[in-house]
Formats: sequence, structure tokens, C-alpha cells
Amino acid sequence: MKKILLVFLLLTTNIFAKNLGHRAGGGKGEYYSHLPENSLVALEHSLNDIQFDNEFLYLEFDIQETKDGKLVVFHDKTIRRMINKKQNIESLNIIYEENDVSYFKKKLNLLKIYELTYEQLQTLHLTDHPDQKVPTLEEFLALSKEVGLRKPMSVEIKYIYSKQAKEKAITLLRNFREDYMENADIIFEDEYDMPFKVGFLGFKSKFKKTYKDDDHYWCNKIKDAGLYGVFKPGNHINLCDSF
Repeated sequence: MKKILLVFLLLTTNIFAKNLGHRAGGGKGEYYSHLPENSLVALEHSLNDIQFDNEFLYLEFDIQETKDGKLVVFHDKTIRRMINKKQNIESLNIIYEENDVSYFKKKLNLLKIYELTYEQLQTLHLTDHPDQKVPTLEEFLALSKEVGLRKPMSVEIKYIYSKQAKEKAITLLRNFREDYMENADIIFEDEYDMPFKVGFLGFKSKFKKTYKDDDHYWCNKIKDAGLYGVFKPGNHINLCDSF
């Protein structure tokens, strides 16, 4: 009985905790369900229209690395869910030939972001939105500054592999913090429970895969940049405090 109660409490406090800024406010089940998640158009709508709602706790989006080391804003490991095959078939056929893609991956649209160069990725568009490409982290930060972000920003680490990309993610967020967030009048809602204006989120599995045996080194780099650590989605435990 106690175990059942514990599971119920975890579900109700973590999974169902609502933040209007999740995946920049776009996607199925989010505020702008008709806009693609983690897109520039969702970000612009959110910052213009709903970020002052007290249920918009913080701006959250996901980052990962392309084949050539570019940091892009995208949630899934593969393009299957967010980039429709039929709508992008001409560009995909070129990519299939360039990358010698297997029949299985072509059939199920299972190309991984990490298997595509940034240039290849930019030939594709998000499902039902031909004007929306997969944005870069730099584009997300620039638009957040341009429109006027007034809530904290949490960047969730998904799939980052190279040392250069890890360094770049820290540098970009540190510069954004120093150049914009430290001087902005950021609103902290009562339910916001993380210590930063801008920082990283990451599940433990992604944390371990990203930083491997150098997690102590990278956590120190993140903390030295004024970004506090890597916080677990849901309960917001700082994974960098686990050593």
C-alpha cells in the first residue's frame, strides 16, 4: 500500500506538474498544441502572449548535437515524430543517397539527428509547418533576447557527444546569462524551485551518457560558468551534487 501511495505521489507531483513553458510552449498537450514543439514560432508566441501567466514557470527546451557538432533544439533522438516523411520526401531521398541509409531506417523514418549534418537537417521542415526548420541553440537564445524573456530558462540536455559541443553549450549559456539574464528583470514564480536564471536540465541516464567518466570535470565547468549544475526534470535534484 505504501509503495502504491509513493508511486501516486511521484506521478502527481512530477509528471503532471504543469509548466506552460515546456518545450517552448508548443506541441501536443501543450498550450500551443497547433504549433510544433521546440520551434521558433512556438517560442515567439509564448514569449509574446503567455510568459507572464503564473503557470509559465520557466522556458524549457531540449538540445542535442548534429553529425557536424551543431547544437540544435530538438527532443527526440530520431526525426520520425516531428519531421513527416511524406512532406519531406524529396529532401529525404537526397539524404538517403548521401548517407547510404538502410532500408529499415528509410521505411520507418528513423534517421537520428546525430546522423545528419546541420546542412542536411535544414533541408527538412517540421511536420505541417513548411516555414519551420529545426532551430539552433543560438537562434533560440537570440529570439529569447529579442522578444524579451522574463522567466528563467532551463535547457534540457538530450544527446550531446563531442567535447566541442559540450563546451559550446556551456559557453553559449554562460554568455547568455552574463549578457542578458543578469540584467533582465526575471520573474520567479512561487512554484519555481531551481536556483538559476538560466541553467541545465537532464535525466540521470542522459547525464551519464553525455558526461561519462568525466562528470565531475564537466560539473565543475558548468558551476564555474555560473550555471549551478544539471537538474533532474520533475524533482529538480542537482545531479552534480551526487558525488
